[in-house]
Amino acid sequence: MNEFRIFRALGLAFRSWFNNFIPFTLVAAVLYSPVVIWILTWNPSEASSLEEILDKAFVWPIYLIIGLSTLLAPMMTYRVIHELNGTKVSMLTSIKYGMRGIMPAIILAVITNVLQLVPGGGIGAAVVTCMWFVAAPVAVAEQLGPFQALSRSSELTKGRRWGIFGLTLLIGLMLIGMLTVWIVPMFEKSGEDLAASLTRSSLLFVGTMALFQMFTGIVEAVSYALLRQDKDGVTHDALARVFE
Repeated sequence: MNEFRIFRALGLAFRSWFNNFIPFTLVAAVLYSPVVIWILTWNPSEASSLEEILDKAFVWPIYLIIGLSTLLAPMMTYRVIHELNGTKVSMLTSIKYGMRGIMPAIILAVITNVLQLVPGGGIGAAVVTCMWFVAAPVAVAEQLGPFQALSRSSELTKGRRWGIFGLTLLIGLMLIGMLTVWIVPMFEKSGEDLAASLTRSSLLFVGTMALFQMFTGIVEAVSYALLRQDKDGVTHDALARVFE
């Protein structure tokens, strides 16, 4: 039996991302296009304060990206599972099956974001994330309702939640590293330079966040497949045949 391992999950996720980079990126580009349009059409010179600039150029886009990502992750599950089995399937079919996973993904996103607004709620949000990390793939593959999917995810992740926590922590550290490379230098510029490059910097920021959310969605699907293999003895081939 192959146990769920952090670096195994990451390795398979990177392989799946590489093999499906173009279709996944095209779907993400369409999904995140409202955020890009917002940035391109908003004029920073109309802002009355630095706080307003930061809100409209970075904070609001973050929330939009996170919200839209609840739609993206389930849409990739079907294709990722077949990728693990060494087969290619239509992206349109993957999107069709992915509709099942949207509600549990939304529930997870809402609960974790609400918890983070409460003092000390970050710990609770991390616990909930680890419990329900594979809820969306569960709903897609096992055709369960939202609350059944959350319960099933809790069952699958039991005994593996520290590994999932380490996995999400590593992904988060990668994001922080990527953002630090250009965010820190950006704020070291003069006010005039900052205003001139704000749109470009905001687009880079949104692009980085979008890639992070896309990769996280792939990791969720891979983790689900590994947990099924680990705890239920279900092979990738058998899991792929569930959709037939």
